[in-house]
Amino acid sequence: MDALSSFPSFRQVADEAHSALAGLPLAQLAELGILQPIENYYLIGTYPPLKAMDPVDPMEFLPKATGMCNVYLHIPFCEQRCTFCHFAKEILPEDQRVARYVRALREDLAMVGDLAGCPTAATVYFGGGTPSYLNAEQITEVSRSLRAAVGVTAETEMTFELHPSVIDAPDYADRLDAVAEAGVNRWVFGVQAMEDQILGKLNRGHTAADVHRLLGMLSERGVDNLSVDLIFGLPYQNLQNWYTSIRTLVAAGVKKFNIFPLMFKQADPISAHYRKNPEIFPGNRDRLLMHFATEAIMKEIGFRRGPLFYYAQDEHHSRQQESKFDSTEDINLLPFGVSGFGYVGHTQYYNECTVGGYMDAIESGRPPVWRGAHLSVEERMRRAVMFALRSNGVHREEFRQRYGVDPAEQFAAELRPFVDNGLLEIGAGVISVTDRGAPFADSVAIKLASDSVRARIRSTNLSITDLKHDPLDRYDFSPIERDPVGAGVSPVTRPRLSGAH
Repeated sequence: MDALSSFPSFRQVADEAHSALAGLPLAQLAELGILQPIENYYLIGTYPPLKAMDPVDPMEFLPKATGMCNVYLHIPFCEQRCTFCHFAKEILPEDQRVARYVRALREDLAMVGDLAGCPTAATVYFGGGTPSYLNAEQITEVSRSLRAAVGVTAETEMTFELHPSVIDAPDYADRLDAVAEAGVNRWVFGVQAMEDQILGKLNRGHTAADVHRLLGMLSERGVDNLSVDLIFGLPYQNLQNWYTSIRTLVAAGVKKFNIFPLMFKQADPISAHYRKNPEIFPGNRDRLLMHFATEAIMKEIGFRRGPLFYYAQDEHHSRQQESKFDSTEDINLLPFGVSGFGYVGHTQYYNECTVGGYMDAIESGRPPVWRGAHLSVEERMRRAVMFALRSNGVHREEFRQRYGVDPAEQFAAELRPFVDNGLLEIGAGVISVTDRGAPFADSVAIKLASDSVRARIRSTNLSITDLKHDPLDRYDFSPIERDPVGAGVSPVTRPRLSGAH
């Protein structure tokens, strides 16, 4: 039976979503700080966050990379500025600047790959920005440099992000051929929504019809490992058109989804849209309804969830996503390109976060590492729990083998309120997020952040006067100690506080 034949009706989905919402202890969650204002919500990307990092010497940790790594490459160029995107990017750069960046990225691969001991790539992910912005020759050049820098085997999962607008490029067929010839075996592209009014508000540069065209092109090319991104909480979105978006894509044959809530950064245009017209955005209750509707649909059509926000008809969504949360101690994360963040040698770090700063670093002959933090054993334990809660759970015996303590005992005080409210379950073998707790996994996980990391972030927050332009806020992909909107000062530009440094 195919997924569409078992697709539930909208009424069934809406009833299940409303029932799940009614079962939440919302007052208690608000009191625990779990039910946050939607502008403060964010997924955990790094620990410690950028705001708790300092300048670091890459020679102290890059040579300690594990023999197998997950590799990330960032392509920061786009044809339009999507209103919700907070990653490093430049819009319609001159050809010479793109060529210069590609040269720098190839030098980065050679330099840092050598320092890291030329590890074998368990997974490779081309992200952005818009990787498909590169022409076929540039895609081929970068892929060749990648294979010279790290070991790419038949077992390596290689992912490449496409934008639906690639179909409008005169050389789109050459670009898709170059991607396939690079050895890409997993294709991802951002749909975000299937309603043209919403896509227009997001300045996506594509329509729902373009999505169908790209799906058809990839199907004709025999692409069978494809995942699409969707966002809930977008302007003009409601439960009905959210349901329709998912149903439309399942009907088109999509078997893997990355479905996550809208996140705000003050530097993004969508934040200004929200402050000006909050009534066109779904509120917290509607966002929760969309999450639970997604869960109801995916369960009914036989899709598996894991990690959180990733759904697949197959047993596994992707090795890249699973290992990103579960295996970073054994399989480090090695980034190449501007603003990439990594985890190597027990060090969480960021590359230079501006395109100019990144290229200058490479051209001066130094690794493009900007800031980092070396983790103590306690911080590594906290990080391991935080990340695993978003994926397959904290396996207690594996944790004991690595750190010598039981995580359920080590963090009993932090975890207890969430167990009591039905958000976490501590089993004999695994500590895991429940279905009730799934939409709050990141809000729960950040409660594991240490007092010292929190204090460092608060100190950094005091020094930031311009949330729109300061790179420490702009590129801090973390919800920990996010400066609350509405704290008596402007959410974009704030006065410098006395004594701040």
